[in-house]
Amino acid sequence: MGTDAPIPGIRRHFVTIGGTRQIHYRRAGTGPAVLLLHQSPKSSREHIALMQRLMDRFTCIAPDTPGNGNSDPLPLADPDMADFGDNIAAFLDALGIDKIAVYGFHTGASVGAAFAARHPDRVHIAILNGLVTLNAEERADILANYLTPFEPRWDGGHLAWLWARLREQTVFFPWYRPSLAGRMGGPMPAPEILHDGVIEFLRSGDAYRGPYGAAFKLDGAAMAAAMRCRAIICASDWDPTVNYLGRLPAKLPDGVSVERLGDRRGDAVYAWVADLLARHAKGTPTQPPAPTAIADGTWQDFADVDGGQLHMRRTEGKGRPLLVQHDAASDNRIVHRVTQSLAGERPAIAFDMPGNGESDNTIGTENVTVARYADVVVQALDSLGHESVDFYGMWGGGLVGLDLAVRRPDRINKLVMSNVLYFTPADAKAYHDNYTFPIEIDWFGGHLIKCWIAMRDQGLFWPWYERTRQGAIRQEPYIDTAMVHSRVVSMLKAGDMWRHAYRAHFAYETGDALAQVKRPTLLGSPLWDPNYPHGQAAHSAYAHTAWLDLPPDMADWAPAFLPFLDT
Repeated sequence: MGTDAPIPGIRRHFVTIGGTRQIHYRRAGTGPAVLLLHQSPKSSREHIALMQRLMDRFTCIAPDTPGNGNSDPLPLADPDMADFGDNIAAFLDALGIDKIAVYGFHTGASVGAAFAARHPDRVHIAILNGLVTLNAEERADILANYLTPFEPRWDGGHLAWLWARLREQTVFFPWYRPSLAGRMGGPMPAPEILHDGVIEFLRSGDAYRGPYGAAFKLDGAAMAAAMRCRAIICASDWDPTVNYLGRLPAKLPDGVSVERLGDRRGDAVYAWVADLLARHAKGTPTQPPAPTAIADGTWQDFADVDGGQLHMRRTEGKGRPLLVQHDAASDNRIVHRVTQSLAGERPAIAFDMPGNGESDNTIGTENVTVARYADVVVQALDSLGHESVDFYGMWGGGLVGLDLAVRRPDRINKLVMSNVLYFTPADAKAYHDNYTFPIEIDWFGGHLIKCWIAMRDQGLFWPWYERTRQGAIRQEPYIDTAMVHSRVVSMLKAGDMWRHAYRAHFAYETGDALAQVKRPTLLGSPLWDPNYPHGQAAHSAYAHTAWLDLPPDMADWAPAFLPFLDT
């Protein structure tokens, strides 16, 4: 459980649209191009199995719908499906693809229908599985009740709601109306499948309502009547959308047909889709373009490492590149305010470590060490053509730079470590043994609340599991709900890797490494961090290091330590 292991043959990319937003997509195979569109609130991960089925004959391109997965939302307050259809046209323009075959499932079918109706000259065939066709009463009811706002709560109650919500939608349609008439016949999914759905939902957050709402607002019958390209509208008998097939116009445009798929599901559907694509898909696409910066001065991309890819956020700037590294149970979103503050100042790179965030887990979960993380960073820097960088790391992320500065001093020019993990051997062993726990998925979702409370208690007690008078942090609590939510999402995405990462950091001999480091080193911390005294102790013990009290706001940290790097 956790971040995906590398999947042979499938690579991930970002492309920048209009200089304002990015679309994340998966790509695999060679041959005629086919576009695979997923349902909401999932992502292109949904189509991995289909891509593996098709990639020996086709170039599969599977984007995350804006607002889902890792694609930025459309810059519209209330987008409709025409906007999502036009987004596909803009996406294909950015990839240099003029015409393509399309397969869409549920919301993806609505997106594909809008694209095909509005840009028929760009579609070889549109296979639309599960096109929504609501009547006026159903549409009003669903738009009023289906798309509950998703707002993090201080007590983690939004996670309990989400688990119940995802369970309920497998039992009733619509999920909020429990009745015999709405009861579906399938079994309750395994807890692991529900947990995967939770993580997919959390990638979207409240933005899940954009594409979902547009699909429900769509007049599927009118859209079908407007088709001017080859299209097949279909559904399997087990799918509630099969009831919408009878609502389509009796007379459809030439080339548009309706097909019931019977009991077909999974690979049987994929085989049927593959046969249609073999008859209609044409044209081999060019290689993917490199993404460029968006309005806030950053952009997302992937770096190649042995066995997979590391996700990263980047900025442009002058001078030596600066690597910005997150801590355990985290990802580069946590340090984004540091990275973003460097836009225009330094070329910055913020990697997700293997098994964290959106990076492939290329090192597994056995023998996870700081040195192995550091070795992967070297691989990523090599793939980007960077021989030497300055390094900034937060909490355990700083240990990765420290290890590089000791073992590979040719790769690190100057080192900045904030919130330094520097403990007595006894404390380090206690933290190693007790600080983390395995994330064991409960059928009732209780593991989500456990993760929430553990992460929130990090701002109330040190260490968080010592919930005693002696362990209480006697300062203004750092328990901002949005921050806790972001860290819990990172923790859940990492899965068991959160535990291995923390243990690797607690096992690291920070003092020994500080005694050996020859590169200029700055230690620092904000006053609100429980590790502040530990960092000062490290600075006192190793006088060749410099010290900096960091400002309270993380966005001000890079401007505070840049003079050290630039001197």
